[in-house]
Amino acid sequence: MDFTKNNKYFKPASKLFLAGVPVVAVGAILAATLPRELSVIGILIAAVGVIFAIAMLTGGMKDDDIDGAVASKMNTIEADASVCFKFPRRYEVLHKGIILGGYDFTRESSTPAKRGKDLKYRTEYYCGLLMNFTNDGLRILSRKFSILKDDCVEENLHFAWEDVLSARLDEQEVTLKMVDGKDCALKAEILKIEIKGGKTLEYCVRNTADVDDVIDIIYRQSVRVKQEELKARSEANN
Repeated sequence: MDFTKNNKYFKPASKLFLAGVPVVAVGAILAATLPRELSVIGILIAAVGVIFAIAMLTGGMKDDDIDGAVASKMNTIEADASVCFKFPRRYEVLHKGIILGGYDFTRESSTPAKRGKDLKYRTEYYCGLLMNFTNDGLRILSRKFSILKDDCVEENLHFAWEDVLSARLDEQEVTLKMVDGKDCALKAEILKIEIKGGKTLEYCVRNTADVDDVIDIIYRQSVRVKQEELKARSEANN
């Protein structure tokens, strides 16, 4: 991941883009006044001015470039999970593994956030995770990392279903400092998984259909566990 390049995305737009305006104007004038066979010179000059202005405004980085940097960090998580997760010799897959992720707006960063041309908010940190669901429990490989510096923390977790109590998607009010210097109030979406013993796992994710699937699977497994406990108690009393 090119941290230097990614940092440019979060820099305020340089006023040097104004230098491209007269270049565009000169090119346009030349294109309009020169003979047709020479007007291409004016067109090329104007094009250079436009390219320069765009480069100054964007720092050479686009929304897709930043998302591509995130994807490059996340595209190995399935292969890594297959190594980290220690499955029993015989296990039943209850649901295909699910990958979730989102920019983590709950973490403090000295780098301002930015709203892209696609109207999506982006910040320094990203939270990604892969969840596996088998008959012997829930496995989570989380990858929380910065796209601006070498800061990545991975966690490999395994919980038996009787220890997984519930899952829900909550909203948390956050205030972001934007690249233009203004504050922006935003609702961050947090996937919360409650574990027996008072522990709650929290992951900042995008609200997608996959999140609904995770919540539904965990709910169905918690119901199953409760039913089995009730049945065992009933049989023990008889």
